[in-house]
Amino acid sequence: MSAGGLKTIACVGIAGALFIAATHYALKPLFIIAAFFDWLPVAAGWMKIRPSEIPPRARPAGMVHGVITAAAYAAGIAWLAITNAGPVNLGFAFLELWFAAVVAGMYVKKVESESVGA
Repeated sequence: MSAGGLKTIACVGIAGALFIAATHYALKPLFIIAAFFDWLPVAAGWMKIRPSEIPPRARPAGMVHGVITAAAYAAGIAWLAITNAGPVNLGFAFLELWFAAVVAGMYVKKVESESVGA
């Protein structure tokens, strides 16, 4: 695994721990700090986001990862403004979607690694 991959895992792990604490204890400012760690790998260039950098086989999985991430952050940003949408706690909805996005991101990396090795 590359150094960028390890840095990405560390940042996502820190973000996850902070997101859990933020949503469980309703510490909305902590959400902003967690989001910083979550997006740091993209800003630092440790994650590939340009289509030209991603193998064609991994692009559909990358799109799914992106859509789930966007949905998660839509719920998270809504949670910052209003805590609940009816009976749904938007913080917990964010957390569920965010974990699905993380899993989708791991799948993208798996498909990328298989494409490079093929």
